[in-house]
Amino acid sequence: MTPTVARGRSALVRRLLPGLLLAVLALLLLPAAPASAHAVLVSSDPADGARVEAAPAAVRLTFDEAVSLPPGATVALSTTGQRVDEGPARLDGRVVVVPLRAAVPAGVYSVSWRLVSADSHVVSGSIRFGVQRDADAVQGPVVAGSPLDPALAGATGLTYLGLSLGLGVPAAAALLWPAVRARRRVLGPAAVGLALVLLATLAELLLRGPRASGGDWAGVLRLEDLGYTVTSLPGVVLLVRVVLLAVLAVLLLHRPAAAGRARLLAAGAVGVAVLLTVALLGHAADGVVALLVPAAVVHLAAMVLWLGGLVVLLAVVLPRVRRAPAAGLRLLRRWSVVAFVCVAALVVTGEIQAFPTVVPLDALWSTPYGVLLLVKLGLLAAVLAAAAAAQRTVARGSLPARLRLRRVLAAEVVGVVAILGVTGALSGTATAAETYGPPVTRTVAAGSDRLVVDVDRTRRGSAVLHVRALDPVGRPVRLAALDGALATEGVGALDVTFRRDGAGWRSTDATLPVSGEWTLTLDAEVSTASAYAAKVGWPVW
Repeated sequence: MTPTVARGRSALVRRLLPGLLLAVLALLLLPAAPASAHAVLVSSDPADGARVEAAPAAVRLTFDEAVSLPPGATVALSTTGQRVDEGPARLDGRVVVVPLRAAVPAGVYSVSWRLVSADSHVVSGSIRFGVQRDADAVQGPVVAGSPLDPALAGATGLTYLGLSLGLGVPAAAALLWPAVRARRRVLGPAAVGLALVLLATLAELLLRGPRASGGDWAGVLRLEDLGYTVTSLPGVVLLVRVVLLAVLAVLLLHRPAAAGRARLLAAGAVGVAVLLTVALLGHAADGVVALLVPAAVVHLAAMVLWLGGLVVLLAVVLPRVRRAPAAGLRLLRRWSVVAFVCVAALVVTGEIQAFPTVVPLDALWSTPYGVLLLVKLGLLAAVLAAAAAAQRTVARGSLPARLRLRRVLAAEVVGVVAILGVTGALSGTATAAETYGPPVTRTVAAGSDRLVVDVDRTRRGSAVLHVRALDPVGRPVRLAALDGALATEGVGALDVTFRRDGAGWRSTDATLPVSGEWTLTLDAEVSTASAYAAKVGWPVW
C-alpha cells in the first residue's frame, strides 16, 4: 500500500468515525419497544407447582399458538443452579419438549423459557415442580458437614508432609548435593515420607465413601461405601497414586548408589505424576483445569522442594559446614538460589489458584476459606522473614553465625510444616467463591413512596425476600397486594409469591439458581385505585 492510499483511507476513517459513533449512541438511547406476550402457556406436564414422585423424562409446555425456539430457548435448573436439561428443546406442534437428564434426583426444579411467538413477539415465563418434594419447599445449596471432615483434612495434610519428605528430600539432594543423595540421612526421610503418603492415600480411600453417603466412622470399613469410592473418579485417582508410589519407592530406594541419570529422570517423572494426582483431587479441578491444575502441580513441587531442601540442609549439609566451612558455605549459597526460585513459584502459582476461589475481595476476610488463606499468607511471611535472616547469616559466614543458622533453619522448617497443615485444611474447605453471599438491602422509589427490599443471602439458590413500603416521611404503607418476578440474563420470569408479614410482605420460595446480576420486578397494589411497579437488582454470587 502506497503512503498516499494509506493517508486517504485514514482520512476516510476519520470522517466516518464520528457519524458511526453517533449512530451507535442513537441506537443505544432509543427506548426499547415493549413486548406483548401473544403466545400463552395453556398447560404443562408436570403442572406448575406440582409434586411428582418420579422424575419425568421431559417437561412438556403447551402454548395456545405456534412458537419458535431461538438458541438457548429453555433452561431447566435445580435450586442449586445445576442444569438438568439434556440437550436442546424441540418442538412438537404447539408443544415445547424440554428433555431432562436421566435419574434426576429428588428436589425442586424450575423450567424457564424465552420463545418467539408467531407474530415475532418474545414471550417468557417459567414453571416449577418438585420431585418427591413440595414445589414451594425450596432448598438452597447447603454445604453438608461430616464428622469425617477433620480426618480427611488431616489425611491431606499428611499427604503434603509425606510428599515433602518422600519427594522433596531426594529431589533436593539430587539437584543440589548429588554426593549425599545415597546417604542414610537422605534415604531415611524419603522412605518415611513415601510411607506417610501411602497411609494418607489409603485413609482417603476409606473415608471418602462414608463421607459422601452421609455416614460416620461406622461406615469406614463398610464394603458398599468402599465400592462406591473405588469406582468413582477420585477413587481411581487414589488407586493410581498407590501404584505410582510403589514405582517411586523402587526407583528411589532400591540400590540408590547405582541409580543413573535415566533412573533419576524416571523417578522425577513419576514424582510429577504423584503431584498431579494430588492436584486433581483439590480445588484446582473445579475451575479452568488447563490452567489451575498445572499451577497446582508447580505450587506443590515448589513447596515440597523447599521443605525437602531444608531437611537436607539440617540433616546433612550443616554438619559439613563445620568440617569444611568454605565448601559448606558454597552449598548454602547454591541452596539460597533454589529457595528463592521456589518462593517465587509459590507466590505466582498461589496467586493463580487464589484468584478464582476468592471472589469478590470481601470474601477474603468474610469466609472460612478466606480466613484460612490469610493465615497461610501470614505464616508464609514469617517463614520468608526467617529465610531472609538465614540468608544474612550465610553471607556473613562466621562460626557463631552458623550456630544461629541451625536455629533459624529449624524455625523455617516448623513454619513450612504449619503451612502444610493449613493447606490441608484449605483443601477440605469450600472456597470463598462457593460460599460468599452476604445479605443486601435495596431501596427503590415507587410513586411517591419507596420500597425497601431485604435479601437474606446473595448466594445462588434459595433466598428469603422481605419487602416493605414507606411513605416520604418513613412511615409504613400497608400494601393490599404484592406480586414479583425474578430475572437475569438467560433466565427470565421466575415468579415469586409474597405473603403478608406484619406491615410488609415476605417470600420464602424465591430461587436464584445461577450467579449474575438479578432483577426483581415488583407490582404493588396500595388500593383498588392506586398501584405502582418497581424494579430492583443485586448481584448473586
